[in-house]
Amino acid sequence: LGGLGHMAVKFGVAFGCEVYVISRSKAKEAEAKAMGAKAIIPSGDAAAMKEAAGTLNGIIDTVSAKHDVNALLELLAPRGRMVVVGLPPDMPTINHFAVVQRNLVYSGSMIGTLAKTQQMLDFCGEKNITADVEVVDMDYVNTAMERMAAGDVKFRFVIDINKSLAL
Repeated sequence: LGGLGHMAVKFGVAFGCEVYVISRSKAKEAEAKAMGAKAIIPSGDAAAMKEAAGTLNGIIDTVSAKHDVNALLELLAPRGRMVVVGLPPDMPTINHFAVVQRNLVYSGSMIGTLAKTQQMLDFCGEKNITADVEVVDMDYVNTAMERMAAGDVKFRFVIDINKSLAL
């Protein structure tokens, strides 16, 4: 549940979907539920992953770190869809047999046209969807980078450039 993930939750809820967050643990469950998610599926818990197998119609994979894509595919119901928007450092190895046998769709998306972007921003305005951010000063950037590496950031850092330019 990070920068892209928390926005995916907010969009899913606004679209009327029943949203589950897949995260390494349940550490961010309170935040996920506050955004409207029904629950967290902890990917680090083999029993929880087995219980959730085959239950999801769709997954938006927002993870930009190395992770097991096949474990996520196992969560999809037959004819389920997974859309990748986070790009991990290494190309994942996908179990093509699981995709073909269960008629899964695995696709990606980068960015939309200007018209689609405007449509998304209009939807955000209508539904009051905003990104949760932590605003930091320029002199805090190195600490922010260390915190990001340690996984100690809630969603997004935003640098206050105007305050930095005023110095």
